Amino acid sequence: MIATHPKANRPIRVAMLARAVFPLHGYGGIERHVYHLTKHLTRLGVEVTLYVQSPSVSSDPGDLRLHAIETIRYDYTSPLLAPNGVIGRQINFPIYSWHIGQRAARRVLQGDFDVVHSQGLCAFGYAVARNRTPQLRYVPFVANPHGMEEFRTPDWRKWLAYAPFRILYAYGHRQADRVIATDACTKDDLPRYLKVDPARIVVIPSAIDTEECVSQVRSDLRAALRFRFGLASSTPILLSVGRLEPNKGFDVLVAALARLRDELPPNWLWLIVGSGSARAALEQQVKAAGIADHTLFVGRLNDEELHSLYEEVDLFVHPTLYEGSSLVTLEAMIHRRPVVASAIGGIPDKVFPDRNGLLVRPGDVDDLTAKLRLALESRDRWSEWGAAGEQIVRSTFDWPIVARQTVELYVELLSTGMSTSQPTRSG
Repeated sequence: MIATHPKANRPIRVAMLARAVFPLHGYGGIERHVYHLTKHLTRLGVEVTLYVQSPSVSSDPGDLRLHAIETIRYDYTSPLLAPNGVIGRQINFPIYSWHIGQRAARRVLQGDFDVVHSQGLCAFGYAVARNRTPQLRYVPFVANPHGMEEFRTPDWRKWLAYAPFRILYAYGHRQADRVIATDACTKDDLPRYLKVDPARIVVIPSAIDTEECVSQVRSDLRAALRFRFGLASSTPILLSVGRLEPNKGFDVLVAALARLRDELPPNWLWLIVGSGSARAALEQQVKAAGIADHTLFVGRLNDEELHSLYEEVDLFVHPTLYEGSSLVTLEAMIHRRPVVASAIGGIPDKVFPDRNGLLVRPGDVDDLTAKLRLALESRDRWSEWGAAGEQIVRSTFDWPIVARQTVELYVELLSTGMSTSQPTRSG
């Protein structure tokens, strides 16, 4: 499939509005989403101009050299405030979104782009420009709100702090012609939280690059990790990956494992990959639960280390309390690991009970204990579950597939006259 403008017989030109992209700004889920989406759209013939914040340090852009990149200042608070602290982010992100939207709007008016595609809160700035300038409404506007943490946090302090963001999020996405829900099971959240017209919602899942994931596995690293973490003498090996923050539910898993410790084999091991503010508290909880000898806080790993480690473990456990699409769950699945995970966010679109794993009520120690016990009793089926998980990822959540779905959306909007119809206001 080669993407061409359905009416102009040339490549589709897209302005991709984001705050950060891997590897220039970090390794998080949205950073990787922007990177892979841009890379795979380009492989399909789309001409992408990427709008992102200026890198804080000199970074190797890698494959991003293939794309046009416009960088914009993000930090307007330093040195007085941390740029991504609670207060700093509330100041910096709206200003950044405003500037990125205005800059993209000027080029849309010059005829440089056929589609504008925003990521997260970056919808806000362009939505303001589009609502004020009728000519901008001739060009399709696609918005992807991602996990919408600002609407889902169980922490009342964050809920209050994120109130301005929720307003900006809702406003920005109500101006879009199409809003992307990254999971079928969460698409109803967009009308609920953002008040988006359901007719404007399209489901295009978040994805992983399966071939990239598999290619990062190295036999020498697998051997080194086995020695480093003492894996050769451990079974079963459980793995969890994520930020060490309260919302990831690792404390719930500690409590469940403490209940199961007398039922587990004597050499079981739980590996926790990640860093964060809750590490010290989790370490204390692990000691108090009497499972410190079976728990290893690994810290952060690079991509090759992590993907090599997936190949060395037996069961992936993700006890998160709230979640977006959960890319780490997809990563575990492409490495054929059975999964026990919370039935929250987009996870039920990926984990199917008794097919490739088990689902758990988030935050429920009793249910997590019962599902872990059931998983352990079903160990003879782990290979079958792992193979099913791999097939699910390759058929639905692989970036080449998702990029084609994104191009099909662009073509649909351009073919139906979205770019030449009379402008209409929304929201």
